[in-house]
Amino acid sequence: MKPTRQDVLLSIIAIALVAIAIKLIFFGPSTRGEMIAIGKIQNADEKKAAIESFVNRSQVVFVRGGDIEVSGSVDVSGSSVTVSGIVEIER
Repeated sequence: MKPTRQDVLLSIIAIALVAIAIKLIFFGPSTRGEMIAIGKIQNADEKKAAIESFVNRSQVVFVRGGDIEVSGSVDVSGSSVTVSGIVEIER
């Protein structure tokens, strides 16, 4: 039997979902505990490699140096910051 377009599309979606699940299980997002563990590493080379790995898996924006300018309003509550407007990062 020849597969229909629907079969092909559903197969592509299934493969994509499996790939996402594998990424989340084996290469999940960085956690606060990992960040604390990195802070306890004494060897500079190991610490640098751990930080690079952490940043690559992280889903936040890290700014290393430079200035951050915000046009709009900034709301800080607890450990959360909400920015409405434009954020520019200059090095």
